[in-house]
Amino acid sequence: MKSALIFPPQWFPSQPYLATPTLKGYLQAHGHEVTQFDFNIDSYDYFLSKPYLEHCIETIRTRLNQPAYSVEEKEIKQVYRQILSDSDYLESILEEIEEAKSVLRNEDLFFQFGLYKEAFTTLKVAMKLISFAHHPSRLDLESFYMAGAPEDSLMGILSATQDETGNPYLPFFRDRLLPQTDWQQFGLLGISIIHIGQVIPGLTLARLLRDQFPDLHIVIGGSVFTRHVDILHNKQLLFEKIFHSIVVFEGEHPLERLIDAVKEGKPLSMVPNLVHLQENQVVQNESAKSLPYEQLHRPDFDDLDLTKYFMPFPVLPYMSSRGCYWGKCTFCTHSHIYDSYYRKENETRVAEEIDYLGKRYHTKYFTFSDEAISPNAFSRMSSAILSKSVDMKALGMIKFESGSIESPELFEEMYQAGFIMLFFGLESANDRVLSIIDKGCDQATERLVLEHSSKAGIWNHLYLFFGFPTEEREEAEDTIQFVRDLGEIGRGEVHSVGQSTFTLEKDSAIFHDPRKFKIDKIHQSQERDMAIMFEFDTQAGMPREEIMEVYENFNEVIDKNFPSARIWKFLSREHFLLYLDRFGRDEIQKMAQSPELVADGEV
Repeated sequence: MKSALIFPPQWFPSQPYLATPTLKGYLQAHGHEVTQFDFNIDSYDYFLSKPYLEHCIETIRTRLNQPAYSVEEKEIKQVYRQILSDSDYLESILEEIEEAKSVLRNEDLFFQFGLYKEAFTTLKVAMKLISFAHHPSRLDLESFYMAGAPEDSLMGILSATQDETGNPYLPFFRDRLLPQTDWQQFGLLGISIIHIGQVIPGLTLARLLRDQFPDLHIVIGGSVFTRHVDILHNKQLLFEKIFHSIVVFEGEHPLERLIDAVKEGKPLSMVPNLVHLQENQVVQNESAKSLPYEQLHRPDFDDLDLTKYFMPFPVLPYMSSRGCYWGKCTFCTHSHIYDSYYRKENETRVAEEIDYLGKRYHTKYFTFSDEAISPNAFSRMSSAILSKSVDMKALGMIKFESGSIESPELFEEMYQAGFIMLFFGLESANDRVLSIIDKGCDQATERLVLEHSSKAGIWNHLYLFFGFPTEEREEAEDTIQFVRDLGEIGRGEVHSVGQSTFTLEKDSAIFHDPRKFKIDKIHQSQERDMAIMFEFDTQAGMPREEIMEVYENFNEVIDKNFPSARIWKFLSREHFLLYLDRFGRDEIQKMAQSPELVADGEV
């Protein structure tokens, strides 16, 4: 029996996601015939095309001629009139869209930043035009949003998966993609949903396939529905209308067992980690412990056309561990999908697999998807990569530990091995906030580790957020001053920054013990019966308005302290990895000071 694995929209178009290649590698090693599809990159190629943009313009014309009843409908019609009246704007998008995609896929053009920036801007403007055609939905180069967040409720999902106006994926799947494949050749089809923006597209696909091919067993996997596991008992309609089962937590062994059960007509009750209908009731089978790393297999990208991604070279994702070796941060939910079970690969095998994947797919570029790689694992991995002369340039995530463990020698070895960019979860530079986050470090450690990493030649990127429960304005200012001190204009040990605001997520330590963090009330309701993110009330710390003010003002801090943001703010992390390898850290910072970019005045 053949099985199919699908990664649905909407996600970044720069590289494949790791889920289906990892599952395929394991299942094929166990004798199963598996084909994988990346409908995410297919959707970008279809939407970002002259024919589809012409279709969007005609859709806008049609909607303009329809009656307007609400204030919002009248306002959007004014926008429609402006769009249709600007023929130069429309013509430029239609004529430049294919060239914009080719710039990102062509080595010579990709590294000419002026051309890159124009292409990137064209793609962003085109996505905005598509969004207007499907208003009030919104598509961008990262995700998909529908009005009212229908993915947060059962009724919203059932409605949105049949919405011909707001859901562009419904006609895309039905009329474009599905007819291209003989789905009757498969007995099982798995859809990986790892992000909220994929819920409606992924379930729209599942619903269409179930309606058209009733004998095809459709199973959903990924982190989103694993986090729903405790609220599925009364969601029978999902199993009756959209899919047949859900694999929760890690998928390799349960999916193998499910394929055997479907193939042999055995009861689904024997499949571990499976949620399904049994006598019209939603049941969850017994759990199975996740496989040790030595029983997993390297990812297989063979079915994926790597030339489709918006990159001049393939940049492949890779994981050397699962879960988080720290696993204590009170806001974090990343380890939940791994059932809080951390384990890692043998570092010699990591080097061998990176070498194999690089040669097979003609690339040296990798993004390590680990939640965080420990300093010791980084050291052993780097040593193995160097000893085997593996040609690699990569980025990875690292946690602040200590200046003695994360020493200058460690970062020098990592840099020589090819780790040229590191992502640090700073979160905050205030010691009190760090302690209640349970980061296991303080500001002094953060400063020393960043100094060591920067001196080795590594590009340091910081993730941080404002508005952690009880955080006061002066504590947020500690983080801002930290960035000023270590930024490009300061000591030059922090090279790029990404900021966000704190979001309370289901399954985090804060969610389960809100009063410990002085949260008075979490807003939950029957109308949002499948929500993952929640608003909350607290009397401690900055109010929401002040948090947003700090967040928005921080953009000015970036502008003033990071001239190279004129470049890196336009680049996805995968694109920036290529730029960093091509030009080097110092040259990128010089490029940002060029008269053309300075005159632009944009960051």
